[in-house]
Amino acid sequence: MSPPLLDHVQLPMPPGGAAQARRFYGDVLGLPPLPAPDAHEGFESRLLRFGLDGMTLDLCEGRYTGVAPQAHLALRLRELPAVLQRLRAAGHPVDAWALDGEGRASTEDPFGNRLEFIALEPQPLLHAKDHHVTQLRISF
Repeated sequence: MSPPLLDHVQLPMPPGGAAQARRFYGDVLGLPPLPAPDAHEGFESRLLRFGLDGMTLDLCEGRYTGVAPQAHLALRLRELPAVLQRLRAAGHPVDAWALDGEGRASTEDPFGNRLEFIALEPQPLLHAKDHHVTQLRISF
């Protein structure tokens, strides 16, 4: 039996928070917006959807009930320093630290949801040799 796979994460968003969510998750964090599914009958909340490498992050508008302080979304980022710089420039407080040799940081979205970011080391090149223009050979 194969283990279950993560499909999506859903976080709360207060009514009227869509513009703030688009700025924070789209502009500051750089997550691509995705079309939200059509609302089902009786589903009165607005839903925003962002891409997460084959999964989705859904922000559901509705009555806010509060968040457990330890609950959070953790994202591995290739460009952690650039994201942290954008967060700070947008006025979001950032707490950065290292754990087990990995760079980590946390902040809150505009609605108080805690987010953790973990540095993803850049992938090595397929060929790790230094190539110079003088090594270029063209055949016709």
